Amino acid sequence: MDKNKFSPFLITAVICFLTCFFYLNRIEFLDLLELKAYDLRLRARGKIETSKQVAIVAIDEQSLEKIGRWPWTRSKMAELVEKIAQFGPKVVGYDISFFDPEKTAAQKELVLLAKKARDLNLLPNPKLRQYIKERLIKTNPDLTLALTLQKAASPQILGYYFNLDPQSVKNATSSNNHSTLPEAACYLAQKFVGQSKEVNLSVPVGYKVRHNIPLLAKIAAAEAYFNVIPDMDGVIRRYNLAIKYGEKYYQPLAAAMISLTNRSKIPTLVLSSAGLMGVEIGDFFVPTDEQGRMLVNYRGPEKSITHIPAWKFFTSQVQEQEVKNKWILIGVTAPAVYDLRVTPYGVAYPGVEIQATALDTMLRGDFLLRPNWAPLFDLGAIVLLGLISLFFLWRAGAFWTLIGFSGTAMLYLGLNFYLFKIGRYWLNVVYPLLGFGLNYLSLNVYRFIFADRQKRQIRQAFSKYLDPNVVEQVVSNPDKLKLGGEKLELSVLFSDIRGFTSISEKLKPEQLVSLLNEYLTEMTGIVLENKGLLDKYIGDAVMAVFGAPLHNDRHAYDACNAALEMMSRLKKLNEQWKERGIPVLDIGIGINTGEMVAGNMGSVERFDYTVMGDNVNLASRLEGLNKAYGTNIIISEYTKNKVENEFWFRSLDLVRVKGKKKAVEIFELLGSRKETCPIPYMEEYNLFMKHYRLGEFKKAKDIVDKILEKHEQDKVVQLYRQRLDLLLENPPAHWDGVYTFTTK
Repeated sequence: MDKNKFSPFLITAVICFLTCFFYLNRIEFLDLLELKAYDLRLRARGKIETSKQVAIVAIDEQSLEKIGRWPWTRSKMAELVEKIAQFGPKVVGYDISFFDPEKTAAQKELVLLAKKARDLNLLPNPKLRQYIKERLIKTNPDLTLALTLQKAASPQILGYYFNLDPQSVKNATSSNNHSTLPEAACYLAQKFVGQSKEVNLSVPVGYKVRHNIPLLAKIAAAEAYFNVIPDMDGVIRRYNLAIKYGEKYYQPLAAAMISLTNRSKIPTLVLSSAGLMGVEIGDFFVPTDEQGRMLVNYRGPEKSITHIPAWKFFTSQVQEQEVKNKWILIGVTAPAVYDLRVTPYGVAYPGVEIQATALDTMLRGDFLLRPNWAPLFDLGAIVLLGLISLFFLWRAGAFWTLIGFSGTAMLYLGLNFYLFKIGRYWLNVVYPLLGFGLNYLSLNVYRFIFADRQKRQIRQAFSKYLDPNVVEQVVSNPDKLKLGGEKLELSVLFSDIRGFTSISEKLKPEQLVSLLNEYLTEMTGIVLENKGLLDKYIGDAVMAVFGAPLHNDRHAYDACNAALEMMSRLKKLNEQWKERGIPVLDIGIGINTGEMVAGNMGSVERFDYTVMGDNVNLASRLEGLNKAYGTNIIISEYTKNKVENEFWFRSLDLVRVKGKKKAVEIFELLGSRKETCPIPYMEEYNLFMKHYRLGEFKKAKDIVDKILEKHEQDKVVQLYRQRLDLLLENPPAHWDGVYTFTTK
């Protein structure tokens, strides 16, 4: 394929892939941009209708001016409860708390009176005891509020608070950080759709709870938490319909208000094999994400839900139709009290109105949705916009490309906003437009600056990894370089320094770096001289490929020759290092030959030519086996078959390496056949190996003993002496001559 035609496609493919990768792996900065884009869509949509069934009794700035500063006494709150109750609301929820008992001056005086009476032994007087008891009841504001709540005809739901910080368990000091919730706390059951199975829910977890004083908690119809949890940028867009505390899942205030009007149906977490689907609250089904969160469909700015100032109840300025059969939430909206939250509509949104909006959303059923198919839509949009940029914008002139890009981007934004406003679907806008923009910029930059730079790019890409002569051949014949992965028969060499960690502990950092650089420079030079491709450094290890990117039929020979030269060069280096007081190095080398995938594993602008496959992994395993056999160079039978007449080697074993089922014969590479065989007893060694493979362990051991009498330093023969002793003591039931390694 013509490279000039192929490159734009490759650019588009890479950008689409990276954009999809970022989308699937969630880049925080881009996710934050998407959240801000969501806020813009919400505000651009404008105000929407409410159910007109929800109202807020607002303890606002005017109410504090007319009634008194916050917090009001429990007696004053009891008066407010009584005045609201007379209008017959459907249910009343409290976005305020009563965490601590209220002590009045009169109570304190009566307690002192009782103590003094006890000290003077006057407490047995029945008239005095009765007087103290009656006065304590009359002056107890908590009891006054409790009795008022009890008299109310409509259900009264108090709010409490979960501490979601795990450290709160250690740091808790308040007596109101109770470890258990009262029976009145609204919890959720669980229901499975389809086949029941264990599902790990990722809903928030409460570690401590602050709830209302027991006197009020027992009187109230129910208790529910009023936590609202912001997104990563501190903005509240979602409403958590479940928080786990202990072994139970509890409801928020808005959901509990609906639950109390549908007492016959237990609120339920609806689960499937895919996870949490939503929450059933009476006759309502609320779709949620996997964390049990519902998107709050804000009706508009502050006061989109009806606000009734609390002071109007004390001055009888409330009309019955404003409250009767309404879902009432009581909360503080005065800025000085700081119950204001950050929402898409601003930084000073009343917390109680978030509860009211969540309730109104459930009552109307107009949920904003992030549907199950949204990820497929988003990924499809990324790919589709990439293809548009490639097949349409790439073919047009610069002016029409700009017009087309702008028009396509506006069209996608319009479609996205239409689906958001009409269908109430939240679909991603940032990632598709990011990929589209990057494609537009990249393709135009490529078009304007690309002027037959292919040869220079190839030279730059391979100059550090290939011999200069080979690089020039690649540049002269670029069609021989396959940038896409292709299956080739190649040879791979792995080398690694033995005991490098212990050596590094003996040297200063600068000495270690100098030693490693000197070693790697020499070894890399040998690889390049033998027409090899330096694939990568892995710490102190070297990986080299022979036979690519330009195919070479003698790749196995080149790999073996490079290994022998590396050992020879290392011997000379060790002599120099020894004179300088530097520890000597020992290395292990593994070589394998076979089919593997070779190609460019990066982008068009920067090559990272490498190989992959099982045969690559086998070469790495062979390098590690040198430690077991006390050798320096191990090659596979596949490499040996390619160079059988050019090198000396001896069979080491039939092995099954970790991760492989098939056994492979391995050999120690000894030297070139141009020289004398380094092992003069090769005939005896081969005879021993023949008996060993046949399972004739006694005959094999006799030969091993004779070899060791004259060549006791041979570590391979020493290993087999130990192995044969064990085999003679415990003969195997079935013998195939294969030794299995369970470690790398």
